Amino acid sequence: MKKGKTMLCLGLTAALTIVPLFQNNVASATEYSKIIQPVHNKKIDFTTNQAVSLAVEWSKTSAYVQRGGDYKNGEYKTFKQNGKTYRYLSSSIDTKKELLALLGKSLEPAAAEQFIKNQGIISYNGKLAQVEADGGSLLNWTKAKAQLIKSESKSKVFRLTVPVGDSKTTQSYIVEYKYTKKIGWRISKEPILDINNVMNDALALDLATKYGKAESYIQKGGAYREGEYKTFSHDGKTYRYLSSDIDTKYELIAYLKQSMTPALAEQFFKERGIIEYKGKLAQLEADGGSMAQWAKSKVEFIKTVKDTKFYRVTVPFGESGDVLMYIVEYQFEDKAGWRVSKAPYCDLDIPGNVNPAFIFFNYLLVDAKVVKEQFLASSTFNVEEFRKGIKKVEFQKMTEVNRSDNQVEFLVKFTAQLAPGYKGPLVNGENLMYFYIQPTGSMQFKIDRIGTVSWQ
Repeated sequence: MKKGKTMLCLGLTAALTIVPLFQNNVASATEYSKIIQPVHNKKIDFTTNQAVSLAVEWSKTSAYVQRGGDYKNGEYKTFKQNGKTYRYLSSSIDTKKELLALLGKSLEPAAAEQFIKNQGIISYNGKLAQVEADGGSLLNWTKAKAQLIKSESKSKVFRLTVPVGDSKTTQSYIVEYKYTKKIGWRISKEPILDINNVMNDALALDLATKYGKAESYIQKGGAYREGEYKTFSHDGKTYRYLSSDIDTKYELIAYLKQSMTPALAEQFFKERGIIEYKGKLAQLEADGGSMAQWAKSKVEFIKTVKDTKFYRVTVPFGESGDVLMYIVEYQFEDKAGWRVSKAPYCDLDIPGNVNPAFIFFNYLLVDAKVVKEQFLASSTFNVEEFRKGIKKVEFQKMTEVNRSDNQVEFLVKFTAQLAPGYKGPLVNGENLMYFYIQPTGSMQFKIDRIGTVSWQ
């Protein structure tokens, strides 16, 4: 199918805002004991406040470990192992004894051991190390609300509802706790997402916005530090390395998975033409940008099909007042929650009364100006020439026969009554024509071209 003008449908980009975990409240390993009082109650009673406090402790410890701890000057060192770049943990947690002691403030021993395995932490040359990556989260555990859902004398299960950043959206987690005589109450399993997490308009918009921001961030290469932007020539083209926070596939995929399912993140990576060159990711040198204002969008739930939820997201563009509607699909990931599962695509469900093919036949013999307005400015279709010799035309049926992400193809059946000596492409009686239609705004569509029309 010939591609026409894609209008506003391409490029879901926006400026990226990175929100660090626990702004202005980053604690070192030695300070963790001051954050909350260890739960060493002589009684086995366990309150919702204690449940939240332990979860906060765990979240801070988890973030601390994921970023490798707090490095002293000259302490940050990396090495290659099995094709991956590892970094040693900071000196405060670079032995298993030290790391378990830190984790033990919120996790019971078995859970602490499991956490180390889950993080892929290894011992190398006598020190602990992990794959090089940044740890971070938008979850505000300090404002979590706890609900007891199962209680036994020495074990409890709570549902913790946690705000996401400064938005009104939340994520629910199931957290299990266990009482041990020598250490008191501790988390016995890492918090897991509640499978009953509710998908709502606010979360749908939040994820769609993050997707748009992620696409913009990648297109401009990330956020370069001073002196970090470097280019090179490869296969006759100029490439630039991505910024250091996303210049490995592990880091880039981890970043993308904040808003996308793993499958979509992998697809996104492949389709952006990103290559690995001398151990780092790079892309063709280009500027990324868009006037799409995802944060000001409006969302509307459409339907649920099996495990996928569909939303219509109406996105403003610039200050012109133009908007465009996208369909965004979401799926639930066990370890992450709801995520965008398919790249947002234009809403091409065209109501009959605004379909330009329908308007074309209604006005063909009535008002040529209205008919001309149904075409893209780039179209070369000659309305005046086409309607010469047509005495009557009657629309009968329109059927969608194909669609892409930015265009719909319709087959229209109609009847025509022609004047004697008519030399155009139509015949007296029943005719068929193809219309290729693209969106140009909110509930606005134009004809790109007409098929099966051959001038005599």
